[in-house]
Amino acid sequence: MLKTNMLGSKKSYSIIAVLLIFLCHCVRVIPGQKQILGDISEQKISQVYDEDTRKENVYRRPPTYLIIASRIVRPSTVYQVSVSLLKAAIPMRVRAALSRDSVEVYGDHVNMKPEESRDILLLVPPGNNVASDYRLRVEGSVIGGGAIVFENETILEFSRKFLSISIATNKAIYDGGHEIKIRAVMFTTSLTPYNSIADLFIIDPDGFVIRKWNSKELNNGVLIGSFVLPMYPKVGFWKIQVSAQGQIEEKTIKVEKYYVPKFEIYVQMPTFVFTTDTLIQADVSAYYPFEKTAKGDVVLRWFAKKIDYTTPMYNQSTLYNKEYSYY
Repeated sequence: MLKTNMLGSKKSYSIIAVLLIFLCHCVRVIPGQKQILGDISEQKISQVYDEDTRKENVYRRPPTYLIIASRIVRPSTVYQVSVSLLKAAIPMRVRAALSRDSVEVYGDHVNMKPEESRDILLLVPPGNNVASDYRLRVEGSVIGGGAIVFENETILEFSRKFLSISIATNKAIYDGGHEIKIRAVMFTTSLTPYNSIADLFIIDPDGFVIRKWNSKELNNGVLIGSFVLPMYPKVGFWKIQVSAQGQIEEKTIKVEKYYVPKFEIYVQMPTFVFTTDTLIQADVSAYYPFEKTAKGDVVLRWFAKKIDYTTPMYNQSTLYNKEYSYY
C-alpha cells in the first residue's frame, strides 16, 4: 500500500509540471508589452518597485514644417499664418483655410521650397457670434496635384474686440443743465482710423437709454456727440456706451446736484485822486470762502460825484450811485 501511494504522488507531480509548462507556452504577449528574456538583473527590472528601466530604440522622423498662427481670431481683420519648411522637407504646395461652423469662409495657398518661410493672409469676415466654431486647417501636398504630405486642423478662439476705442468727455462731474460733450476715437488693429458706422448711447443710473444715435458715421475715426442734462437730473453714475459691430466700450461719468459756492470781490483804489491825474488805477481780487482764487472776466465801472462838503466821507458808498455820474 505504501508503494502504491508513493507511485501515485510521483504521477501527480509530473502532471502538475506538465501543466505549468503548457501554461507558460500559452501566455500571449499583449501588444505594446515588453518581452522579458534572460536574467532579471540583465534586463534591469526592479523587483522592489516593479519598474522596467530598459531602454528602447525608437525611430523618429525628422520634422519637416513649422506653423505659427494666433489662437484668437477677430472679425473684419486679416489673419496671418506663418509657414516654414525645414531642411528635411520637399517642395510642396501649402494651403491654409479658415472655416466657421464647418463652412470655409476664406482660403489661400503658396508654393514653397525647403528652408523657406512664407506668410498666408486670410480675411476674417465680419460677425459677432461668439458661439461660432472657428477652425484653421493647414495642409501640404506635392506640387502638381500629388499626395498630401501633412495636414493640421486647430480650433480657434473668437473675440469680438477688433477695435481700440477711447471715450473722452469734457468733464468728469456734471450738474443739471450742463452739456455733456462726447468724443470717441476708434482705431483698428493695424492702427488705422475706423471709418464705418457706430452706435452711441447715454444711459442713466437705472439702465434706461436717455439718448441714442444709431448708425452714426465717423469722421476719420472720430465719433462726436453732445447731450444737455435737464435741470433736475437723476443723480448717480451715468454711462456712455459706444457699440461697433458687436464690440462695446463704456465710460462712466457722475451726475450730481451741487451749487456753486459764493465768492467775495475786493476792489482797492487810492483814497484821493487829483484832477490832474490822467490815469486811475484799481486792483480787483476775488476769493472763495475756502481761500481759493476765483477766475473769470471783470467789468469795471467808475462813478464820480462832486464833493458837497456836507455829506461825510463814510457815507459815500455805492448805495448812492444814482447821484453819481457814470463814466
